[in-house]
Formats: sequence, C-alpha cells, structure tokens
Amino acid sequence: MSDWVVGYIMGMAVGIAAGFAIGLAAGKKQKPWSELTEQEKKIRKLLIGAGVVLLVLGVMVFVLFEFGL
Repeated sequence: MSDWVVGYIMGMAVGIAAGFAIGLAAGKKQKPWSELTEQEKKIRKLLIGAGVVLLVLGVMVFVLFEFGL
C-alpha cells in the first residue's frame, strides 16, 4: 500500500477513537434536554453549531489540500 493510503487509514482510526473517547467523557454527567434551563439549552445549541462549523471547515481544508481545488 502507498504511504497515502496507510496515512489515511491511520488518520481515520485515530479520529474515530478520539471522537469516541471525547463523547464518552463529555456525556457522563449530561442532563436530559427536558431538564435543562433555557440558558443551558442556548449554550448547548451554540456548541453544537460551533462543532458543525468546525466540521465543515475541516472538510473544506481537506478538499483544498488534497485535491487542490
């Protein structure tokens, strides 16, 4: 296999493992949505939105550097 394929596979594995570990650590003490105050709901929505924006930016950077678009 080429170095690119090995690097891609390793990067995917590390990313999935890191996401799983972060999700487990962050999700242990979460309250159900119905028990959150309005302020907590607003903060959670902002954090989800920020995560989506970062994900989209990451995909754009990957496409830019990988395919030179």
